[in-house]
Amino acid sequence: MSTLRIVPTNAALGARIEGLDRTQIARPEIAAMLHKALGDHLLLEIPGEPMTPQQTRDFAAAFGAPRIQLLRYKHSGEVPEVSVMVSTLMADGTTDKTALRAEDWHTDDSYFQTPAKATLLHSIDIPSRGGDTWFCNMRAAYEALPEATKRRIDGLRAIHAYDTSRARNRPSARTAQEIAETPDVEHPLVRTHPDNGRKALYLNFNRLDRIVGMERAESDALLDELAAHCRKPEFHYAHKWAVGDAVIWDNRATMHRVDVDYPMGEKRVMQRVLIEGDRPF
Repeated sequence: MSTLRIVPTNAALGARIEGLDRTQIARPEIAAMLHKALGDHLLLEIPGEPMTPQQTRDFAAAFGAPRIQLLRYKHSGEVPEVSVMVSTLMADGTTDKTALRAEDWHTDDSYFQTPAKATLLHSIDIPSRGGDTWFCNMRAAYEALPEATKRRIDGLRAIHAYDTSRARNRPSARTAQEIAETPDVEHPLVRTHPDNGRKALYLNFNRLDRIVGMERAESDALLDELAAHCRKPEFHYAHKWAVGDAVIWDNRATMHRVDVDYPMGEKRVMQRVLIEGDRPF
């Protein structure tokens, strides 16, 4: 533990964890240190060697209870808490629909009443170039809003759906069971973090459909205004992947997206674990 170092990225968010023996992550003092670092920095980059799905699940469990992702076809066989995310570009220029949607800013699981508090992504295969994952600090984005805008959005609630006409790309098809598990839900537009009480914008360009109590045109205009604000580079940081990286981020105060700018046919395969969360307030 004496060699473990938390090195901030000196960007909008994030820190790199150096000197961590992944086999020791379940030790209470190490898990506590990493949990605090995640709250402080919102994003942790942890280099290392590729892990099996079971090792990935057990590693992620240091941050909370792993939860099973909605889409069953992505589950990693004998370890259903781990999903295999394949975003290799095909000859026709397409890729997995989920990856296409991941080109735009989003936060995981917001179409559930109780979204995942954090996501861990572990790189198994990466292309020779490109494919960075970008992160947006939604806490900083909220704090930078004009006071008049903060007053305007205070207390507003919004509908999140598995799909919305506002999204650029359509999502993966759901089975009848998966449809039944994902009715539209309502969340606050400004979310309060349960660990530190700090506020953050809670947006998802792929799932957020409309603001409760507003006509569509007024709702779209406000959501577009907030989206343009969050697209400002001063809130962003890009993670450049190496094989074996484990990256975990706090969904309660971040959004993320992927650059689909890597060579066609080169594998891009990740393992993903979602961590049980709490209902937004």
